[in-house]
Amino acid sequence: MDPETLLNQLCERHGVSRNEGYRLLPLIRWALRGPDETREKILAVVEQTLAVRAGEGEDDGSLEHAADQAILVAVARVLHDWTPSTGLIDSAEDGEFGETG
Repeated sequence: MDPETLLNQLCERHGVSRNEGYRLLPLIRWALRGPDETREKILAVVEQTLAVRAGEGEDDGSLEHAADQAILVAVARVLHDWTPSTGLIDSAEDGEFGETG
């Protein structure tokens, strides 16, 4: 599918102007070129972002965190042919590495 067409459909579905959704176009392009698992995750983040923009969803900060995580994992996979270890991610989120979850 064409990224611009998909963006138009998603914006229409959520009642968001194409101009407002346009900033998500690079993510949609990237998602459509990526593997199925990555594509689904990134497109889910795009949909949630549009829903929040339209006032359909709650923005408690978790959406932004989920978007950051999805994008970081996708970038790491592209740049480094890297797949995250579930154990490592779980440990980091639990604060084992000095971070707070």
